[in-house]
Amino acid sequence: MSEKIDAVPISEIANRRKRLIEIEHSIFKSRTHTSIEILIFLAKNDFKAKLSAIYDYTQATDASVRQHLRALEKLKLIAQVKDTVDGRAKSIQMTEFGKKQMATYANAIADII
Repeated sequence: MSEKIDAVPISEIANRRKRLIEIEHSIFKSRTHTSIEILIFLAKNDFKAKLSAIYDYTQATDASVRQHLRALEKLKLIAQVKDTVDGRAKSIQMTEFGKKQMATYANAIADII
């Protein structure tokens, strides 16, 4: 949509946000901002990133990020792998299923945002 934000009533913005949350929950089984931000970050970075970069990007606590990563891994949206450059570091990769879910998400929200 190309309309100006000041031309959209607050109630409409609230309705769009509510619909966005519903879509996120139906696709990713999550209503949490951090989980969605992790997936978006991975999508923007060729579907992979070092764990340390995810910590930096989200600005959430390490424990919180680990909790979100475990949930996303359980849903088979991501996988943790050893970093190919630094064997001690972990990288997070979006799975093929995760990529399909991100495409579904992008299509679902295209009319909302």
